[in-house]
Amino acid sequence: MTHLNFLARRHPYIAVMAFFQTKHLWVKALPDGVAVLVLDREQNAFNFLDQTLLDDLERALDAVAKADDTRLLVIRSAKTTNFCHGPGPGVMGKWKPGDFPRWSERGQAVCAKLSDLPIPSMCVISGACFDAGLELALACDYRVVVNRVATTLGFPELEWGMIPCWGGTQRLPRLIGLESSLQMLLAGQQFDAREAWLLGLADHLEEEVNEEPPAFLERPVKRDWSRFPTQTWRQRWLESSRPGRWFLFRGAERILRTRVPEDMPAQGEMLTALRVAYHSPTSMLAGGLEFERQAVARIVAHPALHHLLRLLVHREDLRPPGRLSRNELGIHRVGVLGVDTAGLALLLQSVVKGYEVVMRAEDELHLGAGLTQIVQLLQAEVQRGAKSHAHLQKTLGVIRGTFTWNHFDKLDLILDTEDGALADKQALYQEMEKEIAPDVLIVPVTGLHRIEDLRQGLKHPRRVIGLHLIEPWNRGSIAEVVGLPGVSRRDVQRVREWAIELGKCCLDVPDQPPGVMMRVWLPALNEAALLVKEGVPIDSVDFAMRRFGMTFGPLEWMDRLGIDHVARLIDAARSSFADRISFETGFSLMVQQQWLGKRSGEGFYHRVWKKLKPHRPTTLLWRTQSQGEDARPVPALSERDSQAWIQNRLITLMILESVRCLQEGLIQRADDLDCAMCLTGWATHRGGPIGYARHLGAESLTACCEALAATHGARYAPIESLQKVLGE
Repeated sequence: MTHLNFLARRHPYIAVMAFFQTKHLWVKALPDGVAVLVLDREQNAFNFLDQTLLDDLERALDAVAKADDTRLLVIRSAKTTNFCHGPGPGVMGKWKPGDFPRWSERGQAVCAKLSDLPIPSMCVISGACFDAGLELALACDYRVVVNRVATTLGFPELEWGMIPCWGGTQRLPRLIGLESSLQMLLAGQQFDAREAWLLGLADHLEEEVNEEPPAFLERPVKRDWSRFPTQTWRQRWLESSRPGRWFLFRGAERILRTRVPEDMPAQGEMLTALRVAYHSPTSMLAGGLEFERQAVARIVAHPALHHLLRLLVHREDLRPPGRLSRNELGIHRVGVLGVDTAGLALLLQSVVKGYEVVMRAEDELHLGAGLTQIVQLLQAEVQRGAKSHAHLQKTLGVIRGTFTWNHFDKLDLILDTEDGALADKQALYQEMEKEIAPDVLIVPVTGLHRIEDLRQGLKHPRRVIGLHLIEPWNRGSIAEVVGLPGVSRRDVQRVREWAIELGKCCLDVPDQPPGVMMRVWLPALNEAALLVKEGVPIDSVDFAMRRFGMTFGPLEWMDRLGIDHVARLIDAARSSFADRISFETGFSLMVQQQWLGKRSGEGFYHRVWKKLKPHRPTTLLWRTQSQGEDARPVPALSERDSQAWIQNRLITLMILESVRCLQEGLIQRADDLDCAMCLTGWATHRGGPIGYARHLGAESLTACCEALAATHGARYAPIESLQKVLGE
């Protein structure tokens, strides 16, 4: 009776109706033979599935099966924004390898019990429904989605290297077909309520949560899971025939080969699971469920899953909950110096978070261009349905533009996103200081100059606090905070929490341009350009690194950063590299030609008929004019070996530079560095530079460095402390 009393206090109307109850769920009977199972995890905003809730759910299903005069089971959530989801990375990261297969087997058993109930079942999905929660919904005979903003369905567990393992890979194609399943599972697509209904993932769309079954379920029947959908002509002609399925699977395999990184097992296992679903439909789900359990065991034995879980958990450590309220934060109005890509991205991101924004350009012409670009970006959002026209008008209403210092006297924080010489920056800051209040924070984000140097000549020098941001500016998730001795801890905390509110993970770094992340990246970016100089095609370099797992190829990424910005970063970093690396002059030559990358339309790539193609004049410039490291002949290798050779040259330099950063104390923990690097685009499933180096082993890495140094020079020479750092 304890649970009944507890539930009666929270929900008085169920006190006499519930015929089964636990801490996290209860079952009540409606007068017309409908049993309603309500999920309501105690003292938690989310219904996340764990062993306890699974046990409760199984006992509840047993109680429903034994209940008299019950014709339909309805499952819903008492939470307003969450239906149900599986355990997240924070929970799974603590599991032992043997826990994963047991979790799969246990979940399959509960879903099978739900699917095999003697009465039909229906779930009402209002709010987020992800991973194991969606698999639970798939085990029901019918699904009703509530048309709310919070309602989202999908399988984001692929992000941390796991596949649906409660029968999701077998039930989903039987519900929505092969082609849609490939898009949802392999591409990681998530759907809102209306999209899920149109796709066939849901049988009915409601505007409000309703425990009473909809009219079409007046006489519900059990679903036949041995059949595949044939509603559309594509399903009839493609998915119902062996040649059609062969065509779809071949296309999916081609996507895996070109877009999914090497050494990433989950996507391949997912595709095979879908094959099993279609190749053995007569055996119902048994063969597919057995394959899911075996696939989980193989995935757990691979290091990718554990790297992904470790880094996803550590990401939250770098993004702790704010300790200051919005009023305590004291930041309501933000100024942005510059109308370049970084400035506009951060401006719009600030507006989304509810800040008033003032944008300053150097003259009226640049200001007009910046405002025009903002309108175009917002109109594009409206056209694709992401924003309404009313939202566009509201956004434009909180953005002010100036090419003087109007409105700067009312700001709380000023972002400096512009590149520029140190003397010009100092003069700009001194001029601006006359127009702003003494407590306004100035936050440069480019990492090109020492903060101590930028403070020279200011009456209130402690107001300047560095925040190094890395492209993509609006989606990039890492921010390096530079707080010098003597700066108010509260001011540093204000900048940090403002960045966290924008979705950034924050890392404390010393005042040493160009920052820790770019110091690790620059040797590899230089080496990628050197490969072009040696004769390797531009797209081959980028493809090899994307296959390794990088978000962008290095040459493509430099086009996004801006070649002029890369050249300035190299100038700022030369003292950090001493004589170890001779940076190529090709970057400066490209700047002279105004081949600045994406911003100018020409860089390492240019756009031809809406597709990016290697820019041949750039290739010619690098092969004939660039000076720096000595070019070596490109060995004749197979495509696979050539990719490994390119990867080896770039990754080894990044590992060595990461070890030096730890050795010099620029960053204290290897996990911080690995997580931050992955947030800038490094291959997450390989664990970051230090995690990957530990996987290779110090002895193997030293031998690799010695071989590369013998051929390509001292920049690859092994570090004496390599064994010590990797052994920690």
